[in-house]
Amino acid sequence: MAFLLWSLIACNGENTGEDLGEYTTDTGGLTEDIPFSVPDGSSSAVVYCGPYGDNLVGTAWEIKDADGNYIYTNEFHDDYAPTKMRVGNLDDLLPVLMPVSPDLDLSAGDHTMKVWIASNGQPVTVKCDAIYRSGGEGSSIDLHFWFVGTDLNESNVDKDEDWSTVMAHVRKWWGAGGLEVGDVTYDDFTGSVDQYTVLDADTEFNDLLRTTDEDGEVLTIFLVQEITSSSGGTILGQSAGPPGLPTVSGTSKSGMVVTMADLHDDPVGVARTIAHEGAHFLGLFHTTEKDGSNHDPLGDTPECTDSDDANSNGTLEPDECPDGGNLMFWGQSDAADISDDQSWVLRRNPDVY
Repeated sequence: MAFLLWSLIACNGENTGEDLGEYTTDTGGLTEDIPFSVPDGSSSAVVYCGPYGDNLVGTAWEIKDADGNYIYTNEFHDDYAPTKMRVGNLDDLLPVLMPVSPDLDLSAGDHTMKVWIASNGQPVTVKCDAIYRSGGEGSSIDLHFWFVGTDLNESNVDKDEDWSTVMAHVRKWWGAGGLEVGDVTYDDFTGSVDQYTVLDADTEFNDLLRTTDEDGEVLTIFLVQEITSSSGGTILGQSAGPPGLPTVSGTSKSGMVVTMADLHDDPVGVARTIAHEGAHFLGLFHTTEKDGSNHDPLGDTPECTDSDDANSNGTLEPDECPDGGNLMFWGQSDAADISDDQSWVLRRNPDVY
C-alpha cells in the first residue's frame, strides 16, 4: 500500500498526516489490519476511520505497536487485558487518540489497528487516515464560537458581563492545568439557524458539526439556545469525543455544542460545561462514569466505586466521591480540578500548539 503524507503547520511543532486507504469489514464487523507509521519524535497520534453512518457504532478492536505487542484490546477480544488505553464507542466516524495516559508510550515505527463496526453482518467500507503530532507538548488552544439563534451574538458578546465570567473561568480552570486559551473568534451561524437553535442531540448533532469548514488547530464550539434528547433530562453540552477529530473540519466529530439557556442564571455552570466538553474533545474521559462502572485510564485521578455513594437513581454524586471536584467527573460540581496526567493528555492533542 502506498502512503501519502501531508502536513499542517502549527505554531509550535508540526502535524503530519498519513492517508491509510480504504478498508471493508467482514461479516463479523472487523476490518483487516490497518497499518500506520508513527514518525520519530511524535508525541501523539490520531487514527480515524469513517464515515460509516449515524445509525452504526464503531470502536477499535485491537492496536499493536511496532514490536507487535498489544497496546489495546477490546473487552470482547480473545486476548483482552487491561491497559492504560481507552477507546470510545462512536457513531459514524471513529477517532482513536494515542496515548491517552503518560503510562502508555507511543513508540515510533509501523503499528496496526483493527476497527470493529456493529453492522449486523453487512460489509462496511471506511476511509482511514492518521494525524501525527511532533514537537512535544503544546500550551495553547484557539477557540472559534458560533452563535446559533441565541440572544448572544457577534455584535454584543464583548459587552456581555456574564459571557466575560464564562471565559474568565474557562481560562482559569484550563490555565491551572497548563492549557492557555489563545485566539478566540466569534461568528453568527449562517446555516439553518431555525433548525439548530433548539438542537435535537439524537438526530441533529452530527449534521451541525458537519457544517464546519475550517481545517487547522482550532476547537469549534457551537452555542445553541437549547439541547433536547428523546431520552429526556437536561443536556448542557455535548462533545464529539472523547476524543473529537482535531485539525479536520466537515465531519461528525469536528467540534462540540453547548446550550446558552443558563448563561444569565449560571454563567459559571456554562463555563464548566465548555471546559468539560472541550476536554472530552481533546481526549479526556470521565474520571468516573455516573454509575461507577468505568473510569479513565489515568493513574493520578481518584475513582468513585462505592455503590453506597449513589443516589436513588443509581448515579454517583460529586459530594460523595473523591473525584467529585475534578473537571471530568461525570456530573456538575463547584470545582474543576485538572490533574497532572490530565494536563499531560490535553497538551499533546494535535489541536494544541
